[in-house]
Amino acid sequence: MKITSLFKLSVALTVLSSYANAVTIFSFAADSNNFPTTTAAKFNDGTYDTYGTTDSGSGTGWGSGITTNFNGASSVINPGEQSTQGSNTTTYFGPTFYAGINRDAYKGAGGVIHSNGNGFRIRVNDIAQTDINTSAAAGGAGGTNGINFKAVFMFDAEDADTINYGFGSTDTLVARLAVPVNMGTENRAYSASYRAMVKADGEYYAGTLNTIDLSALSGSNSQTFDLTEDGASATWTLMDDFEKSNNSLQSNASHPKNLTVDGSTTVIGSQLTGITQVGFLLDTTGAVNSGGYNFGVRQFSAEATAVPEPSSYALIAGMLTLASIIVRRRK
Repeated sequence: MKITSLFKLSVALTVLSSYANAVTIFSFAADSNNFPTTTAAKFNDGTYDTYGTTDSGSGTGWGSGITTNFNGASSVINPGEQSTQGSNTTTYFGPTFYAGINRDAYKGAGGVIHSNGNGFRIRVNDIAQTDINTSAAAGGAGGTNGINFKAVFMFDAEDADTINYGFGSTDTLVARLAVPVNMGTENRAYSASYRAMVKADGEYYAGTLNTIDLSALSGSNSQTFDLTEDGASATWTLMDDFEKSNNSLQSNASHPKNLTVDGSTTVIGSQLTGITQVGFLLDTTGAVNSGGYNFGVRQFSAEATAVPEPSSYALIAGMLTLASIIVRRRK
């Protein structure tokens, strides 16, 4: 066998194997009281103070900073942006993300904070029975059970501008969900759920529904759950018209309810290509409570596999054909 033939065969096999390997296209982990937000004492003149900003307060300024509907690129939060809530002015220094919320009442919002606040989260505030009655009468999604909140968080896939990603057989999306124990032990919540999300070929898809059994919670503070979605084998539901700018309550007739997963169009994950974003959708219904809760995701990572372009398939096929010819001639 000639050296040039060996080289071509080696190139073909290398190209083929490169398309079969999963890579991490996004990964994030919140750190206790440090990342992606922190207190003013730690931020000012500290490691993350690279934006020419000054923080004040406890670093919770982004804790309920997501108050508008999800509208694609216009819903972006970038490192260095600030949010003020009360006496807290906080600089965000985590990864770029896109977020939005649907809610029955102005009794909570979406937000992001360090892991002690449960990371990317829904913050639910105090809820009175009159709040629930008013929402139910208006047609709120929580009905007579409580006040419903939905929040979506999406992240850019690394190198998605140059690589066509799809889900291979071993690709997973993994989240560490943090559920405050008092959601169940003190009955502050009626329900809580999580779904992985993906944007592929310009469309948004929701993954498998994972519902938390609030009655089984125990211990103190928050209980964590590691949830894994097998990208290729999962059934993904198309979220029609996911990008909306209407910011009224979802009980209003004009609200698009774009974060509600009720579509009839589904696809197996292995058929998805052109993956540019990954993320998750949180849903919780808050019951009558005093003190509220923070339901969120402390860690999230996603894998995908590069999909060859047609010209690459042709190269692979040609090299394998060449290899078979060489083998036959040597026999």
